[in-house]
Amino acid sequence: MASLDLASIRTIVVTGGAGFIGSHVVDDLLDACPAAQIRVIDAFTYAANMANLDSAMRTGRVTLRQGDIGNLELVTDALRGADLVVNAAGESHVDRSFLSPERFSVSNAIGTQVLAEAMARRRVPQMIHVSTAEVYGPSSTPLAETAPMQPDNPLGASKAAAEMLLSGLRVVYDLDIRVLRPVNIVGTRQNTEKLLPRFLELAAVGKPLSVHGDGNQRRSFLAISDFCAGLRTVISRGERNGVYNISGPETYSVLEVARMVLDAVPDPVAGVAFNNGRPGNQDRPQVSTRALAALGWQAEASLRSEVKLLAGWYRSRLSPLSRTVFRNVPDLAPGKSAVTTQPAGSGLFRSLERH
Repeated sequence: MASLDLASIRTIVVTGGAGFIGSHVVDDLLDACPAAQIRVIDAFTYAANMANLDSAMRTGRVTLRQGDIGNLELVTDALRGADLVVNAAGESHVDRSFLSPERFSVSNAIGTQVLAEAMARRRVPQMIHVSTAEVYGPSSTPLAETAPMQPDNPLGASKAAAEMLLSGLRVVYDLDIRVLRPVNIVGTRQNTEKLLPRFLELAAVGKPLSVHGDGNQRRSFLAISDFCAGLRTVISRGERNGVYNISGPETYSVLEVARMVLDAVPDPVAGVAFNNGRPGNQDRPQVSTRALAALGWQAEASLRSEVKLLAGWYRSRLSPLSRTVFRNVPDLAPGKSAVTTQPAGSGLFRSLERH
């Protein structure tokens, strides 16, 4: 099956469509595919939010079904007549994966396998599977899509397992499943357990930005708008069963990200606090985006510009009463390690008690 013409697509299914990535994908495809109706499937775990779909639901072109992609009968029914599936469902937080690795295996690997089986039953022409650059593990050199998958955490392992399961199912059922491997995506609606929104909300209420280790671990970032543009590119121009890295062009240390946040958030701010962090918290390699660039895609946003835009968005979600002014901002240079804790039930970490 050839790539799809966006203007001609009639029915799209987006899994995880009430989450951060999925809801932005829904909004983007509503614009890019004017003839399409979109069916959203979401299990509504802690990371989903019905408010993320407010604008999309008002178009009258979106329907919502609550359920897990591991439910074969449910997803088989939802995929009836679909032209395209975008699989943005699953668990995505590295720190959380150490607490419940079995949940990541079931959701990310087994759930994806079930979805692919439903795709085969309904003979859906194409699926885009949202994987992660975490499948590569640590590396000192930029990596292309042909690099071996050597994950060093349960999240990366579960996503690598999903890709291996898809590899077998493609052959058995003659499927076109294209894979995107993004780095750290940033944007509005992201859960506050993730690095950038956590920093932005902590800074806005005058709490220290909690940094793992010495904060020199380097990361790559990608704006959600650039991710959605890349996804559209793969749908319409990608190779059958192609795999594509997608990333912004620069890397930053966690401390550099913290400094961007402290510069972008007006008072109150309170510097950083260093803790021991999670096991195996190493640099993440840059990934090569040549394959996607060859299709005409390139990143347009920068992390620095995104931080400035997002500072206001995340600050607007907090009540003025939750903000405390701190006049002195400590340097970012690490001193004696300290652990910054947040009480259970806190708005900053409200996701954690819903796990």
